[in-house]
Amino acid sequence: MKIPITELRQKVVFTLMQNFSEEQSNRIADYLMWADMSGIKTQGLIKMTGSEPLQNIKPQHDITVERDTKLSQLINAGANPAPLVSQRATDVVIQKAKEHGFAIVGVHNTFSSNGAQAYYAERIANEDLIGIVMARSPGSVAPSDSLAPLFGTNPVGFAFPTNDDPLVFDMATSAMTWYGLVLAKARGEKIPENMAIDHEGNSTTDPNEAMNGALLPFDHGYKSSGMGMVVEIMAGPLAASAYCDCKTFDKEWGSTFIAIDPNLLVDVEKFKANCTNLITTVKTSRKKPGVSEIRLPGERARAAYKEAEASGTVEIDDVILKELGYLK
Repeated sequence: MKIPITELRQKVVFTLMQNFSEEQSNRIADYLMWADMSGIKTQGLIKMTGSEPLQNIKPQHDITVERDTKLSQLINAGANPAPLVSQRATDVVIQKAKEHGFAIVGVHNTFSSNGAQAYYAERIANEDLIGIVMARSPGSVAPSDSLAPLFGTNPVGFAFPTNDDPLVFDMATSAMTWYGLVLAKARGEKIPENMAIDHEGNSTTDPNEAMNGALLPFDHGYKSSGMGMVVEIMAGPLAASAYCDCKTFDKEWGSTFIAIDPNLLVDVEKFKANCTNLITTVKTSRKKPGVSEIRLPGERARAAYKEAEASGTVEIDDVILKELGYLK
């Protein structure tokens, strides 16, 4: 159902404040509201449902910095929610890159997924920097030719500044997201074919069997499996985080944030102009029969966000609203 954004945000912040300060709750809510307003339903308020909802997280300790240089920082999240820690990491990587041209920040000991990488990557691009964000999660995806759920869904996001809105590309290296399984299970629905296998390696459309088995890489082959492995390394060992942990959900969730100032190689204004021209070239290129518009990555989500913002309402699944107690 559609619910007023202001009303929903107040409810979300109030719920989060059972374990977090008002400032922290507002920062977490910033991300959650953005995801649902952008139509990314598997990465928004659904993270406040299930067996380990965000609002029930009890951090081990405050967020701490374990290593710091002019170009880098390693953050111990203290088992805080990723949407909170990842925004702090984004702040740090932006500051360092603006001062020195390049920066990389690793985060480990995070409790929960940081959601859609686009949110953080776009924040970096809005500062005239190139943003790259990678995250790994507890094992749920079987590598090519394997039945073991060794890799996380392992999303990666890129964002590039232009003369208009940033160009944003965000993808999971799995055929579908883990929270896509969670949402399908909550709705009592099947998942699409060729997305997952059961424990014995048979194809399944049952989200419960998929949770006990494994998701597949996005192209069901070695290329997507290799990309998942790359993200596992970049957001696992490189960030001092866990890796290949086979659904051991009490292990660390890691992420890595990279910011690059185009001025290291070319004038940033020329870079932005060329990116804008590239986008125009793609969108005005010859179309396939029956295609009315060539869509770019991130356009659908941005349009959904702007529509929600203009209307003052956001569409939230009734199942989620009921579980949160916002709908009787």
